Amino acid sequence: MVSIADVAKKSHVSKMTVSRVLNHPEQVSPEISDVVQRAINELGYVQQRAGRALATSRTYTVAFVMLDEVSNVDPYFGQLITYVSDYLYQEGYNLELHRSLNDHFYDIDGILVSGARAKDQAKLNALPFPLVAYGNQPEIASVDVDNKLGTMLAKEHLIASGYQHLIYLGIDLDEQFALERLNGFKAIDTSEHVTETIYQLPNSDKEARDFFNSLTVPPLTGVVTASDRLALGTLYSCYDKGLIVPNDVGIVGFDGIFINHLSPLNLTTIAQPLQQIAQTMVQTLLTAINSNHQTLNPSVIPPTLLQGETTTQLAD
Repeated sequence: MVSIADVAKKSHVSKMTVSRVLNHPEQVSPEISDVVQRAINELGYVQQRAGRALATSRTYTVAFVMLDEVSNVDPYFGQLITYVSDYLYQEGYNLELHRSLNDHFYDIDGILVSGARAKDQAKLNALPFPLVAYGNQPEIASVDVDNKLGTMLAKEHLIASGYQHLIYLGIDLDEQFALERLNGFKAIDTSEHVTETIYQLPNSDKEARDFFNSLTVPPLTGVVTASDRLALGTLYSCYDKGLIVPNDVGIVGFDGIFINHLSPLNLTTIAQPLQQIAQTMVQTLLTAINSNHQTLNPSVIPPTLLQGETTTQLAD
């Protein structure tokens, strides 16, 4: 088994210096820290959590609180939690899952939270731990995808593909992410030859299917949806109506994690970089834990447009 003495010998520093790099990195210069970390990685040294906890008065446990209703949770949340768990493990932390802010949090160093809404703000502010949210929260540290940029990319893609009648199917929620996605669609101007209409729906593929069935849809209609669920319902409605996708109707979803692969055609969608989001959440939280300073600056990660089979390049 590799010991702290082995790391010290390879790094040409004292065991005390290695201990400081592991337990009090703020006390060590970046140059020394880099040398020691390289030795740790090369030797495969793993610090014993119990000893580290005694040295630092920490538990090396982080709570992940998922506030979303289980029936409404998109599959990408499972992927997010997996990435978070992997990054915490690399840093020597355990992860425990919770479903409520009313839980009693014992023996943890910090909290990650997803699915928080405006009504949760008071409880979030009252928590006595470093805290990072997935999703833009005005009074706490947060990491989110750039929702506005996502729908801007979607609309620009449909315009460039030659669709003449644009529809936005938004999520009917008074929440920041839904408003940002709506604002992204509104931010891109169209020519006088392109029409556009905005609708707001519950985030349900059935609701989208039923609603789109009720519309008169002209040829070369492009649909930007605020989620892959809405995009999937729109696609099935096109089959109901005998419309050919992507020739008659082009569809762009939003999320790009799982649902876009379940439809008969792979959805063109705005893909959330969940691995980068998870890494940023963990880094932000551990920085707060190590420095005893909570930053309130939000981190916004740009998405990418993932070309699928529900749009086509129609323009010359």
